[in-house]
Amino acid sequence: MEPKLKKIADNVQKIMEIDRQLLRSDQAVDLIRDLISTGKLGPGDRVNEADIANMLGTSRGPVREAIRKLASTDLLVQEKNIGSKVFSPDKKFICELFDVREALESLAARLAAQLMSKQEKAHLIEALDFHEGLMKKPDFSSYQHGGADWDFHLLILEGARNQLVWRICGTELGDIFALLRAQHGTSRGQQALLEHRWIAAAVNNGNEDLAAALMAQHIRASRDNLLKKF
Repeated sequence: MEPKLKKIADNVQKIMEIDRQLLRSDQAVDLIRDLISTGKLGPGDRVNEADIANMLGTSRGPVREAIRKLASTDLLVQEKNIGSKVFSPDKKFICELFDVREALESLAARLAAQLMSKQEKAHLIEALDFHEGLMKKPDFSSYQHGGADWDFHLLILEGARNQLVWRICGTELGDIFALLRAQHGTSRGQQALLEHRWIAAAVNNGNEDLAAALMAQHIRASRDNLLKKF
């Protein structure tokens, strides 16, 4: 092979290897998130690079990159000479977190009441009907691990049409809320569903003030319920 062609081929191989490393890193991120959201890794638990690498059938390099990514969102904490651990929130952090959530999600509810389309509002009610159906099943533990609950909040956040609110509550804080839900769940299943229906009704009616007030009240109730477990 001519030197010029060989150089091109080598560069292509390097690019392909970088792409493979990035793919493996993304897979490691997804796996660690899944372990946390399902409660298999909890606050303070060490994230074992070798175990994660073995699960994925890869080297530790992509796992280290995944850990760096998740540390940047505060889901993991990197400690010198110890390794990485799952973040352990305390009461102060919970209060600050829910203060932010209350402010931004009440704003989101207000905006959703203004901006959601008729189709989106109808889908909001359909989602709650679906959640209620799930909760009637004997093997469903009412919003435990927060899946259905968070979906409702995501629909409101999407309907708000505000990129900053979405980025903070829908993306940046998503991992932390998944951690809290997995570890502490909620004993407010039926009450939370009822509160969601109140919020949805206010949004559907275009009642901005009521939607915002009900969402703020709902977030505070969730915070108080969570703090009882600390």
